[in-house]
Formats: sequence, structure tokens, C-alpha cells
Amino acid sequence: MPSIIKSLLSLVFTALIVTTSAFAVAQDHSRLPQMGTTGAGFMTVERERLIGDYYMRQVRAQAPVIGDPVLDSYLDELGQSLVRNADNVRYPFNFFWINNPEINAFAFFGGHVGVHTGLIQEARNESELAAVIGHEVAHITQRHIVRRMQEQQRSMPMTIAGLVGSILLGMANAEAGAAGLYATMGMAGQSQINYTRLYEQEADRIGMGVLASAGYDPAGAPSFFGRLAEKYRYVSKPPEMLMTHPLPESRIADTRARAEAMRTTDVGPSINFHLAKARVDARYTRRSTDSQLQQLARSTDPIMQRYGQYALAIRALDSSQPKEAERHLAPLLKAEPRNRFYIDVQTDILLAQERYDDALQLLRQAYTLAPNESVITLNYANTALQSGEVQLAIDLLRHFLLENNEHVLALELLTSAYERSAMRAAMYETRAETLALRGNFELAIEQLHSAHNHTEADVTRKRLNARIDQLRAQLEQAQNLM
Repeated sequence: MPSIIKSLLSLVFTALIVTTSAFAVAQDHSRLPQMGTTGAGFMTVERERLIGDYYMRQVRAQAPVIGDPVLDSYLDELGQSLVRNADNVRYPFNFFWINNPEINAFAFFGGHVGVHTGLIQEARNESELAAVIGHEVAHITQRHIVRRMQEQQRSMPMTIAGLVGSILLGMANAEAGAAGLYATMGMAGQSQINYTRLYEQEADRIGMGVLASAGYDPAGAPSFFGRLAEKYRYVSKPPEMLMTHPLPESRIADTRARAEAMRTTDVGPSINFHLAKARVDARYTRRSTDSQLQQLARSTDPIMQRYGQYALAIRALDSSQPKEAERHLAPLLKAEPRNRFYIDVQTDILLAQERYDDALQLLRQAYTLAPNESVITLNYANTALQSGEVQLAIDLLRHFLLENNEHVLALELLTSAYERSAMRAAMYETRAETLALRGNFELAIEQLHSAHNHTEADVTRKRLNARIDQLRAQLEQAQNLM
């Protein structure tokens, strides 16, 4: 078996452990891995980044990734605030949401961190959410996957295709993913679990340091872990991650002691955290009933009141009741006219009523204040597209993509804009980029050939030929990985 296959098999095994890492056990302080051990002699950072890029394309293609500009923007800002306060950052980080009610977060090669919608629903404040994400950031900065691969060079024979399938399936359905995993590779040995516990100990310690440095309350870690352990202590069938990675008192006590030893952080409530949680609640997990949201909207707590009003506006909008949605949103937007959470929903309300001029005016003003900001720009481009201002949409999206060339939603909007303007070559070319980001290189190459057939411009044809060569190289690389 080629060495790269052996390495990747170990990688996938480790990724499965790291996937549920936020809930693993921390034990045995005396055997803690030495700080500064990076695995550099085993795998270069560039190789790690390339493999991470490959897996991220598979995740986009097969997992329920949420393409929600507002939630994406919120998660990215939170995640990047942690990354800025971390050491050993070797590449840009990518944070994304998985539409899954399970309480989980996971990290893998190349700085990719996925967060389940169920995690923010369980968190009570932003520090708790940041604690779990900071833990995942620490797994990446400490190169735990690479170091684990180093320890497992003689891993048991298994098919990487089966394991990758189990990982991706597990993101959408934990039970099915676990069943596929066990059928493929069997149960892990106790020594493997012990090594993982040591990395969890390290990720807890470093993650909490990053948490405090970024201005969050380090007590968010023991608060979240302790409540989770208590909640599922007597449940006959706890979540899959707690069955494989329990939360003993030793880990909770350790994180609590660390938090108490750190500088006390007085962190006020984050309105954006609660709005993000309300958006997830209203549109994705639907944990709260309408009557519960109405009760929150009448709360004397201003944060909970806004939570309820915002969630009710989304529920009404999604139920094709734009006027009712506007009634709930109006006082929020009046109080905070520049809040992106509110602008996004107000835009959809206006579009649902075909009030295109009002929507364009709202977004034109917002774009002037925050040019190229993702939530505003994507709403502005979508509104321009729906109102018939196709060239405006194209201009906005092309400028946005100069800095965000892997933004799937922006590419999809631009493809639609090119289609409406009958720019066939550009339409096929942009669609190819979307397909490539989902790992479908063969179909992407076909789209580029179609683009080639719809242009007479020599410069454009040369660019398309060069891009075809690049995608063929990526396809060959992906096939070699498998």
C-alpha cells in the first residue's frame, strides 16, 4: 500500500476522534504531549493544507452545510477573534455550519472547523460557544491530526473511501455514520483512546488560554461541559459523542480549576449571539414553538425580547406572511438600523412583497456604509438580480469574489446573473467553479469546455484552457488520495 494511503487512513481515523473532541476525556497529566511537537518531519504544512482542501470539497458536496450569509458572518467573526489570539497559526481558518441538531463541533486538516446548529442551541452565552470552538482551534494549531498520524503509521488495513463516507454520513446522521464507521474499521484500542485523551487535555488548556486572550470568559468551558455532563448523566442513550467520549468529573474539575486560576473576565451578553441562536431556532432546529417565542417577545429582559421578536419575524417570513414578519421586525430595525441580522430579514420581507425599490434603497445605503461586507453585498446582489438590475448584481458579485473566491453562494448568484444576461461563456465558467468547490472536477471541466465553445475571444479561451489544466491536475491529485 502506498505511503500516502497509509497516512490518509490514519488521518481519517484521527479526524473521526477529533470530530467529537469537544466532549472527550482529559486524563493523565504526566503523559501530556510535549508542547512544540508539530509533526513537521512527518507531513509539511502545505501537504496538510492540500488534504484539508480536498476534504472540505467533499464536505460541501455531501454534508448539510448551511449557506446562510448572516450565520456565516457571525461564526467567522467569532472564530477569527479566537484565531487572532492563538499561537502557531499556519494558514487561514475556515469556519462553517452543519445543519444538524446534535451537539457537536469538529476540526480537520487545513484550518477547517465545522459547528453543528445543535451546539449554539445548547450554549447559553457566547463564551460557552467560543469555548468549544477555541478547543477545536487548539486541535488544529497543535497539529493533533498530524501527530496522531505519526503515532499510527502502522494502522490497521481499512478503506479510506469507507471511512470518508462514514465521516460525511455521520455529519448528517450520527447513528448511521457511527454504524458505517464500526463496520469499516471496528472498535479502537484502548491505547489509541488514551493518546487521544492526552490531546484533549492539551486542547482544553490551550483553548481556554485563547478564549481568555480573545476577551471571552474562560468559565464558559467548565460551565458548558459541566451542564452537558449533568444533562445526560442518567440518559439511557446519550448522544453518540458522549458514548464514545464521556465527560467525567476529572475533566470538568480540571477546566474549572483552570478558569478560576485565570484572570476573571466580565463579559456582558452578546446580542449577536442571541440573534444567531434565534435564527437557528426559528429556521433550522425549530426547537421553540411559536407560543414559546411569543412569550419571549413579551419578556421584560430586553435580550430575550429581541430573541423572540426576531425569531417570530423569521417564522412569519418563512410561512409566507411578510406583513406579519415586518410587524415583528419593525421595532428592532428602528432601534438598530445598521444591524445586519435585521437588514437581512427586512430585505427578504421587501422582496416577498415585490417592493424592489425600497429594498434597493435600504441596501444601497447599507453598502455605502459597509462596502463589500458579505451580508450586505450578497443581499444587495440578490435584490438587484430579482429586481432586474442584472448588471449591478454582476458588478457587486465580481468585486466581492475578488476577495472571497471560494464563496459558493456568491458564485451561484453570479451564475444566475450571467444566465439572465445571456452571457453563456461566463455562466458556464462560473458554474464550473461552484462544481469544483464541491469536488466535482469532471463536471467542472465539462462546463469549462462549454464556456470555451461559447466564446470567440482568444484571451478568454487561453484562460479557460489554463483553468482546465489546473482542474485536471486537481482531479488527478484527488484520485491519488483515494
